[in-house]
Amino acid sequence: MAPDQQEHMSAQQLADTLPVGVCIVNHEDARAFVNKRFKDFTGAHEPTGWGCLSRTIHPDDHGRVENVYHTALSTRTAFRTEYRTSDEKEEWRALSLEPLSEGHLRQFGLRDNGGMISMVTDISTEKVAEMKQKMIAEDARERKQQQERFIDMISHEVRNPLSAILHCAEDIMEAVQDQRKKGKEQLADIAEAAETINLCVAHQKKIIDDVLIFSKLDASMLTLRPQPVQPKMHLSTLLTMFRPELRKSRIEFEYKLDESYADCGLDWVMGDLDRMGQVLINIVSNAIKFTAEAQKERKIRVSMGACRRRPPSYPPNVVFFEPSEHALRLDSTRQPEWGEGEVAFIMVAVRDTGIGISDQHQKRLFERFKQATPKTDRIYGGFGLGLNISRRLCHMHGGEIGVSSKEGVGSTFGFFFTVRRCVEAEEWTQLSPQSPIDELCVQIGELDSKTPDVGRDTSGADFAHEPPVEHVNEVAIVSQSDERKEHTEKLIDEIENEPSEATAEPKETHSNADAHAPAQCPPEIMAKSKMAGRQRVLFVEDNIINQRIVSRRLKLAGFDVSEASNGREALEIWQREAFDCILMDQEMPVMDGNTATKEIRNLEREQGGHILIIGVTANVRQDQQAEMLEAGMDEIVHKPYKMKDLCDKIHEMIKEPDQKPSIGE
Repeated sequence: MAPDQQEHMSAQQLADTLPVGVCIVNHEDARAFVNKRFKDFTGAHEPTGWGCLSRTIHPDDHGRVENVYHTALSTRTAFRTEYRTSDEKEEWRALSLEPLSEGHLRQFGLRDNGGMISMVTDISTEKVAEMKQKMIAEDARERKQQQERFIDMISHEVRNPLSAILHCAEDIMEAVQDQRKKGKEQLADIAEAAETINLCVAHQKKIIDDVLIFSKLDASMLTLRPQPVQPKMHLSTLLTMFRPELRKSRIEFEYKLDESYADCGLDWVMGDLDRMGQVLINIVSNAIKFTAEAQKERKIRVSMGACRRRPPSYPPNVVFFEPSEHALRLDSTRQPEWGEGEVAFIMVAVRDTGIGISDQHQKRLFERFKQATPKTDRIYGGFGLGLNISRRLCHMHGGEIGVSSKEGVGSTFGFFFTVRRCVEAEEWTQLSPQSPIDELCVQIGELDSKTPDVGRDTSGADFAHEPPVEHVNEVAIVSQSDERKEHTEKLIDEIENEPSEATAEPKETHSNADAHAPAQCPPEIMAKSKMAGRQRVLFVEDNIINQRIVSRRLKLAGFDVSEASNGREALEIWQREAFDCILMDQEMPVMDGNTATKEIRNLEREQGGHILIIGVTANVRQDQQAEMLEAGMDEIVHKPYKMKDLCDKIHEMIKEPDQKPSIGE
C-alpha cells in the first residue's frame, strides 16, 4: 500500500471516530471526503454536500439553510446555523461551513479552485436545555408581571378608600373645631363623615379577606371539605344575612327553585356548600350594591336548578367563561372523600335589575378569562378580584361561572358546581353540629326579625327553606334566551373578530367627543369666571364617594368645581367650558386618564392653548408615573393626599398666589 494511501486511511479512520459529521466539498459543492458520522446524519447518497444535507432538513428551516449554504459556498465565507431534522424526532443540528486552507486543499486534491469543510453537530441536548431555560425565564417574567398587576390592583383598591377616610377625618376635625356651626348641623356633618369612614373600612376589610383567600388559592393551600348537605336549605339560610341590607335599599327579593331541581330529585348531596356560599355571597353583595343605584325597578332573584350532565351551555341565559385545561385539572370532586354517589350538577343564578355592565367592560372581562390571565380590573364595581376567587372555587368544585348583562337593564351572574348524591346523609347529619356559618346566619335572621323598623318594607324578601318550585328562565334546561344573554353573546362574537386584544384600554378618537364643540369656551364665559375671582377646576374621578368628598372640600377651599366620572365625560366638558386646572384620575372606565389627556393635548396642538392637568392616582410604580407624564400630564399627586397639599399644588402650578383662598373659607 502506498504511503499516501496509508496516510489517507489513517485520516479516514481518525475522522470516523469524531462525534461531528465532516464533509469536504470543492468549489462546485462536489463531495471529496465524508466521515462515518456525516453518513449517519445524512445518508450521504447524493454527490453534492448540499444534496446530502437537503433531504434531512425540516421543511420550515429548509429555505433559510439553503440560502446561507450556497451564499457561503459562492463567496467562500464561513457561516454557522441551526436547524431541525425532518424525521419524527425533530432533533436539532448545528451546521457550519468554512473555507479550507491551502495545505488542506492540496491534501484533498482540490488545488487552486478552492473548497470548503462542512461540519454537522448534534445539539439536541443543548437545544432542549436552552428551550427549557427559556421557558423557565418566560414563566418567571410572566409571574413577575402577574405579581406586579396584582400589587397594582391591591394598591389602587386600598388607596382609594384611604383617601376618603383621610378627607372624612379632616371633615370631622374641622367640624369639631368650627365654633360657628350650630350643634345639629355640626353633628350631621360628623355623622355623615363617620358613616363614610365605616363604609371605606368595610371595603378595605373585604379586600384584605379576598387577598388572603387568593394567596391561599395561589399556593394551593385552600382545599374543599365535602359533607352531606341540603343545598336548597343551606342557601336559604345563607341568604338571610342580606335581609337588613335588602330592606335598607328597598330591594324586592326572591329565592326560587327551578323545576329541573325537583326533576333531578336532589335532597342530600356531598359538597362543600360553605365554599360555594362564598361565591354566592360575592355575587349577591354586588347585585345589591348596583341594584340600589337603579332608578326604577329594584329586584333581585336567586334561583337554583340542576341537571345530570355537565352544562356546556346551560343555563341558556348565562354565558360561561371557557375553562382551560388547568382549570379542569383543579376539579377535586373525583376524590374518595366525595363518595361514590351519582354525579349531578347544581346551577345557581343571581338576576338583578341594576345598572348592568358596559360593553367594553364585558369584552375585557371575557377576554381576560379566556386568556386565563389573573389581571383584575374594576369591572362591575370592583368585582375583578372577587370574580377571580369565585371562578377558582368553582373550578375546584368541578364547575364554572359566567355572566350576561346589558347596561341599564341589569346583570345575571350564574355558576354551577358538581355534587354527588348522598342518600344516607339524614341520619349522619342529625348527630353533627350546625356549621358556624349556618349558626351566624340564623342568629342574624332572628335578630333582624325582632328589630322593629316601621320605616322599612318587610314584604319583599322571601327566604323560605322550602322555596317555590316553578319554571325559572335563568336556570331552566329548556327556556328562551333573554336580551341580556343575546347582547353578551354578540359582544363575545365581536371579541373573536377583533384584530387586537379586547383587554386593551378603549382608544377614543376625536369622533367620540363632540366634533363641533370648540376647544376653548366662549370669551364671555371665561371673563365671567375670572370676574368671580374663583379658579375653575374640573375634577375627574369615577369613585363616587371620593368624587363627592373631594369636590365638596375643593369648593370649601374657594374653587369653582365641575365633576366628570370618566375620561370621555371630561373631554366633552373641557371642550364646552374653560378651566384653570384638570384633576385627572388615571384608572377609570369608558376612557382612562392617560387616553383623555392625550386627546386633550392633541386638540391643543391643533387649536392652541394649554390646560394644566394634574394626575391623581393610586398607582405608585415609576413606569406608571412615566406613562402619565408621557401622556401629557403636568404633575402627579398620589392617593391618599391631604387636601391642603392638593390645593397648594394647584395654586403652585397655576402660579396665582395672590388669589389663593384658604381651606374652609
